[in-house]
Amino acid sequence: SQPKKRWLSVPEIFVFSSNIGSAKMALDIGTEGQQVFLQRLGMLRRATVEVPEVGTPLSPSPWREVNTMTVAFGHGLAVSPLQLVSAAAAIVNGGIFRPATVLKREGPPPAGVRVISKRTSEIMRRLLRAVVVEGSAKKADVPGYLVGGKTGTAEKAVARGYDRGAVISSFLGVFPMTAPRYVVYVLLDEPRASEATPRRANAGWNAAPTTGRIIARIAPLLGVGSIDETAAEVSRAMHIALNSRRPRRASF
Repeated sequence: SQPKKRWLSVPEIFVFSSNIGSAKMALDIGTEGQQVFLQRLGMLRRATVEVPEVGTPLSPSPWREVNTMTVAFGHGLAVSPLQLVSAAAAIVNGGIFRPATVLKREGPPPAGVRVISKRTSEIMRRLLRAVVVEGSAKKADVPGYLVGGKTGTAEKAVARGYDRGAVISSFLGVFPMTAPRYVVYVLLDEPRASEATPRRANAGWNAAPTTGRIIARIAPLLGVGSIDETAAEVSRAMHIALNSRRPRRASF
């Protein structure tokens, strides 16, 4: 997103995708804390899904302070889409990580492992919704389904660096944010700007609206009912003060 040319609150750092803010927060947490958290989310080891074609994540070695900063905003760590979706599910479902599976299972889900507090998960749902309402993913919104999510636009990795002329754009969408049931992840390899979106190959202009259209089609088929977004209880559940200078600290 465009620079705001002012101090940002913690919610604004997330909603407006501030690399500088993310890096500063990562330094406060420290390299060890960052690694422990990513390990909890299964992003530093192979996924345990029931197929043999599973790769190992690519992570910095050695993991220096500069890597801690770049990993905070999405550079330097490469995981499979399945791992990303599994981690996202844990963030929004109340804080419980459960390994992904391709097998349909009967009965209640496995107990899983708590990775963040229930309160932190509630805050993250509000932030993800704010990205769609006020941030970089407005084109992902689908009236009645309370879509939340996060855009990602990254220069494509090539030998000895990154290709500044090619990007991979993605959007991770979740709905409905008051009680998440589904995660949808869309990744586009080297999207191109069009006449309608000149010079705009970033995720907010391609992956986000693509995800929104997918959700609009599949939500009714999945039996997800439309929600009155103006209802008082919905507004309370999704409210977060972006420009608060003293955001409430969340415990992980």
